[in-house]
Amino acid sequence: MEEVRFRRRKPAVERKIAEIREEDTRVSLIGKAFKVDKLDYTFWIDDGTGVILVESEENVLPANGQIVRVIGRVIRNDEGVHIFGEVIQDFSEANLEALEEIRELERKYLPKVEGIINFFGGEEE
Repeated sequence: MEEVRFRRRKPAVERKIAEIREEDTRVSLIGKAFKVDKLDYTFWIDDGTGVILVESEENVLPANGQIVRVIGRVIRNDEGVHIFGEVIQDFSEANLEALEEIRELERKYLPKVEGIINFFGGEEE
């Protein structure tokens, strides 16, 4: 029987637009959609730290002013950086203040937890 191999995508990292790094290949961004172009299936999102163009993979577009989460590939070319949106989710009902509090706690405590795990030689299973 032939072995079937699946190519697994790299996980998306949660970022603010201004925090996108050179090594990031897939990101998760939350922001307000604007300049929705129904002909090119593109839109821009603004998360308060910057704006970025999103190209929709599934030809799914948000409404102008809608809060969305975009999970997608970071595309770099001569024109700059944009996102090839693989998943576009309506986040209009999300509590963004609570989400930001959670992110702050993660930034503060996850390195400490990882340090403890590494100190004791443990690996997550």
